[in-house]
Amino acid sequence: MNPQTSNALWSQLRDAGLVTGEMPASSSGTPWYLAALVGVSAWIAALLLFGFFAALFDDLWRHGGTALVIGALCCAGALALLRVARGGEFLGQGAIALSLAGQILIGMALHDLVGDSLAWFGLGAVALLLYALGATPMHRFLCGAVFAASLVGFCTEIDDRGLALSLPVLAWAALVLWWWNERRDSSSARLSPMAWALSLAALLLAWFGNAGEFMRDALDPAWRVGAQLATAALLPATVAALLPPGDASASRRHDVLLLLGAFALALLWLRAPGIAVGLALAFAGFATSRVALLVVGLGGVGVYLLRYYYQLDVPLLQKAQWLALSGAALLLARFVYLRVVGRSA
Repeated sequence: MNPQTSNALWSQLRDAGLVTGEMPASSSGTPWYLAALVGVSAWIAALLLFGFFAALFDDLWRHGGTALVIGALCCAGALALLRVARGGEFLGQGAIALSLAGQILIGMALHDLVGDSLAWFGLGAVALLLYALGATPMHRFLCGAVFAASLVGFCTEIDDRGLALSLPVLAWAALVLWWWNERRDSSSARLSPMAWALSLAALLLAWFGNAGEFMRDALDPAWRVGAQLATAALLPATVAALLPPGDASASRRHDVLLLLGAFALALLWLRAPGIAVGLALAFAGFATSRVALLVVGLGGVGVYLLRYYYQLDVPLLQKAQWLALSGAALLLARFVYLRVVGRSA
């Protein structure tokens, strides 16, 4: 049935009162499993082609200037292919793989030319530029992941324990982007891939990024204590952002109790930063009606608790004590809150 006939039939049904609104868009796209197979084949083809040229021009890759030029050409070619693909799975996924290869080459070239710190900074700038110029969410998510990796690398180059600094930076940046999406509907489609990349990077860093350093009892530099406090502050800051405006005294009491409970839990989980990161993301997902973000945040808390439980540098009895105190604090906060709500009702 051609589009004109379909529109005419829909108009007749609407005039008869059988349907309302505009005609739904036709779903004549490629089935998801075929699109997945085409995308995987594009990545395999791109990787094999990249390996072929890497073996053929092995001497050229050893020069930083040459690698920088080739990487820039790969990124430019990827942007051109994304313009040409216009929804095509093979060309689109091949362009994304080509963009990743170009960014890796640029990072390697900058490492040889300017050193580690400036190389990470330059790679992050290139990822942001490609993010702004790219047209597909998948490509933007990949550029966001490269930017997150460059941010972690830059923080690590500042200090050997820079992972402690990069965790709050990633988590705070992700939450700021989620709240910005909520208040700027027109830009949510452009900023969501970056928010997802930073959120997943923060969770992965909390799970596997040398998190045991947060639990050590030895004296640490002042900036490490600040990093712990900045990560713990995610929870009360998110709760404060979720509180509705109210003028009644009862509403104010509820808000104060919620904030006090959030601060207490943040202090109890000061040495377990993954809990604060996961719960803050889950609260942001609940507030913005993003079920996927809510599930990822809660799942991140569960995975981090398993990771926290099996950390060998923290005694099992100490971990049990902190978890028991946290559970007792939650039960006490629930009891106090219900008593106050019951009296005000």
